[in-house]
Formats: sequence, C-alpha cells, structure tokens
Amino acid sequence: MRFSIVGLLSVAATATLVSCASLKIENVDFGWPVESVVTVGDDNVAQDKRYSVAFPTAELAMEEFQNPDALRGAKLRVIRSKEGYYFVTGPKFRNVYVFEPGEGMLTQEGKILVSETGLKDPALNNRPPHVELVDGDAFKKVLTASGILEAQ
Repeated sequence: MRFSIVGLLSVAATATLVSCASLKIENVDFGWPVESVVTVGDDNVAQDKRYSVAFPTAELAMEEFQNPDALRGAKLRVIRSKEGYYFVTGPKFRNVYVFEPGEGMLTQEGKILVSETGLKDPALNNRPPHVELVDGDAFKKVLTASGILEAQ
C-alpha cells in the first residue's frame, strides 16, 4: 500500500485540527455573590483584588460628572451579573453603568438613569438573574443589562 505525501499531510492536519478544537463549557454563572466597594486611587484606577479587576476611571468620571478627576478617592460600587456584565455606580451618580468585558477592556453596554438628583447611599445586590440597586431607604430597583425591570 502506497501513501502519498499529500495524503499523509492531510491526515496529520486533520488530527492536529481535531486535537485543537476548543472546549466549550456552557451554563456558566459569572455573578459575584456580593458587590465590591472599591476606592479610586490617586492614579484614577479602581482596583478590586478579591475579584482581580482593575480599571481606569477618568472616562467614567467624564461621562458622569464632566470631570476626569471627579472619582479620585470615591468609593465605587461594582458587581458582576450572572451574564458577566459589570454594573458600576456610586454616591452622587445619576446612573448605573453596565459594561461588557472584552480583551483588556470594558465596553459600555448600557447607561441606566436611576436618580435625577444623584444617589446618596447606593448598594448593588445580586438577585439572579438580575441585579438589585438599593439607595438607602429611598428606593429599590431591579436592573437588567438593558435597563430597569418594571414591577410585574
């Protein structure tokens, strides 16, 4: 039996492709059980060592307060939903920002207006499949990546 070079290369290439097929794990829950309260440093970076996430805040500060340094020293509230979105807000914020993670970046997926006057004492809770926003005794809202879930 004779094998051609092309035949042998074809078999080797097929074996290599099969062995490199990517593994897919479904039904993953990315949610954090509790929010992280992270203080923005002098370098304008919010960092949470527990969940190994760090991100610069100047662009977020510009979007919310029109001042790139407005968040220095501020305590941000950050939680990750079951779907893997990051929800970010803090005191004096009018909005909750929803970010989708990517390679070395967070991309804004949504901006949810939650208070015309600014939050006073916000807290984020994971209530799968949603995220709950509480502002002291003022209100409680259920959020999705696309907005506020209306009461049913």
